[in-house]
Amino acid sequence: MCLFHLHFGIRRSFAAFASCATLASCAPLAPSTTSPAATLRVGSYNIRTMHADRKSENAWKLRRDDLIALMRQLDYDAVGLQESFPEQSAYITNSMPEYALIGTLEGSTPKKGVTSPICYRKARLEPLKSGAFWLSTTPDAPGGGTWDSSPHTRHCIWALFRDRFSGRSFCFVNTHTDHIGKIARREGMKVIMSRLDGFAPPGTPVVFTGDHNCRETEAAAKIAAKRLKDALFISETPPAGPWRTYNGRNWRDTEIPATEAMEMPIKERNGFKKFDGVRVDYIYVSDGVRVLYYAIDASPRPGGAHLYPSDHFPLVATISFP
Repeated sequence: MCLFHLHFGIRRSFAAFASCATLASCAPLAPSTTSPAATLRVGSYNIRTMHADRKSENAWKLRRDDLIALMRQLDYDAVGLQESFPEQSAYITNSMPEYALIGTLEGSTPKKGVTSPICYRKARLEPLKSGAFWLSTTPDAPGGGTWDSSPHTRHCIWALFRDRFSGRSFCFVNTHTDHIGKIARREGMKVIMSRLDGFAPPGTPVVFTGDHNCRETEAAAKIAAKRLKDALFISETPPAGPWRTYNGRNWRDTEIPATEAMEMPIKERNGFKKFDGVRVDYIYVSDGVRVLYYAIDASPRPGGAHLYPSDHFPLVATISFP
């Protein structure tokens, strides 16, 4: 299995399986020559609710340390999480005290506390302001009309950060759109896109992450792509890792590389049966943001048990601002 190491000065760089057909066959990517102070490592990671899989090998208490180890390896400056309950959020910040979370909406759902927080490195990023709203017909109030969605209302978390190294400001936005309703995903994405301009001064770079529960061909993804750029497709180095981001806890000895899938017709690469999983997790960036590196990390839990830390793979991108 590939280990990822960053070569940006003192930071670690990734060696990745950019075009490998199997997890064991890997080729390193050339490191960027961009200064470490001018780059940020951002990502998205659905960590899987602690209330699922309680009586299996995938129970939160059995996989949480492996998940923390993977997050440390990915060396994020900021990452959008999904399906994090208060106990999970507390475990992450207790295990990684150099990080903090923005976005705790306890009591906002029937399960009391599930949220999509933004996890950021305190020494690197200073939050200037932040907020939350709901993907509903009443975005500024908890609950509300949710079209054809599941029983609880989804939400969006945003934060305006100042990079302590460069002095630049940028906006980080994170969400988890509904897994049931196509209309809810479409209308929820419209709500998010309509509010982007209100998060920060004009011209402020935007990073938008999340488990969007849709493929690139669906309405919600197309709405996002009209305003922002899918970081996978504008990476200046070949994207590393598999095409699928949702693994469903289904182990694969051989992954379909993202680079290979991108050469296929859209309908074929989005075929669920062929790939045994789909790409539903995204990193988008605004115009002018450079994506120097992009990866979907399919690292397993250690020990050869053919298990993953979550039912989604984490995404990571190294970016720089204009």
